[in-house]
Amino acid sequence: MTTSPKPPRPRPGDTTADQPHLPMRPLWGCGTCQAEWPCPPARLALRAEYGNDRTALRVYLGALMSEAAEQLAQVHPASDLYRRFLLWV
Repeated sequence: MTTSPKPPRPRPGDTTADQPHLPMRPLWGCGTCQAEWPCPPARLALRAEYGNDRTALRVYLGALMSEAAEQLAQVHPASDLYRRFLLWV
């Protein structure tokens, strides 16, 4: 049995805590925290949005991974994209 990680506690003065963490195309970094997308806050939000429907979440992320693979083909190997988009689900 796995447990979901606890949401990160907002740090004092953190202005990104209440903002959506969405991908910035074509580089696929988070537009809010500048981490690789899906960043930890985006992962938590996606898990909450999809609830127990991990299959639908994997289908959605697989489609985004395919889009990212086309846009990042010269920058990231495919295995790295699998780790970013699907391995954590």
